[in-house]
Amino acid sequence: MRGLAWCTTITAWITAAAPAKAHPSPRADIATCKLAANSNVYLSAGFGYELNCAPSTGTLNAFMIFVDFDDQQAIETPQSLHDFFLPAAAEWYATSSYGALALNVTADTSRFYRMPATAASYGWARGLSYETHQKYIQDALDAYGKTIAPTDVLYVVPTANAAAISFSPTFMGDVTTRSGVYVAKKSVTFGLDAYKTWKYLVLNHETGHTMCLPDYYPFNGSATGLFIGGWDLMGLISGPSPDYFAWDKWRLGWLADAQIDCVAEAGSTRHSLTPLETAGGSKAVVIKHNSTDVLVAELRTATGLDSASCSTGVLLYTVSTTTATGEGPVRVLDATPTSSGCAGDKLNDAPLSLKGTSSYTVSEWGVKVTVLSETADGVEIQVEVS
Repeated sequence: MRGLAWCTTITAWITAAAPAKAHPSPRADIATCKLAANSNVYLSAGFGYELNCAPSTGTLNAFMIFVDFDDQQAIETPQSLHDFFLPAAAEWYATSSYGALALNVTADTSRFYRMPATAASYGWARGLSYETHQKYIQDALDAYGKTIAPTDVLYVVPTANAAAISFSPTFMGDVTTRSGVYVAKKSVTFGLDAYKTWKYLVLNHETGHTMCLPDYYPFNGSATGLFIGGWDLMGLISGPSPDYFAWDKWRLGWLADAQIDCVAEAGSTRHSLTPLETAGGSKAVVIKHNSTDVLVAELRTATGLDSASCSTGVLLYTVSTTTATGEGPVRVLDATPTSSGCAGDKLNDAPLSLKGTSSYTVSEWGVKVTVLSETADGVEIQVEVS
């Protein structure tokens, strides 16, 4: 589609090199801590999950179309909605990935394409089945009526007037036309919640799903921050510390093995950590509990994508590869359980710090993590495994 006036392409790519680092001794082989995904658990938080995931390194290509409805017609321009999401969402990925991922979005901003059914008829308020969601996407492709070259993700953007399209789910199956022509690995269908609540970050959350990241908020109707507070936008999109966890950055290929320390045996080790939000240096200590569970320690600061953080320090959380999306595969450990939290959630002040609680014991795992020193450039911690 190169050369057509209505095509807009946004690419964000920032290069960053991770310097070599010194590791503690003794240190387990890094492969020991790369827990394998469980293929029987939906969006398992382990390594190697297979669901025709969109690429998480290099370039993730997407195509964006704009739709409206007979009962809820557009009064804005497609370009204005394009600019609502981009380039901000692409820049977010460039920053979070340390330049490892470029989000490249080609958009047809020439017009809104009229859907064949009313917005209300799609039944968004009742929740979406796979079949209903697929019908909506295929209706959008029918309305578009042009050939789309195979891509990684199809973005379907409705007019902000379409109140009946109330939320922004990701279709996790292969995207095809009704005649069976392949279009994309996944599709994100945006809704009113993007415009009213989450803003452009909903694109980063939902595109995270296309890369097979799970939801970290509870599906059972409990508070959004039940499991992780506001520490990762795969939980609370508007949380104060939205950068992805180091565990997921490692799984996505944004962190090198050399930036992770693996502890898998009893003993005492010391480790240096640099802020997760900046490129280079050691980013996480992964303590293996068994073949399905690890404890992760990472340093979070009020910089970069986490500039709104209300608490900083060494964040501890567990990862379970046998816990499905929405059921708490990642759970932040609260080092300050007697506090009331900050920025609206009890877990938002969970980190360890010499300025507050400096040591935390996971008694059922026999693990103790202690902050030994803090500087502007990083921290040193001690891990004791009994």
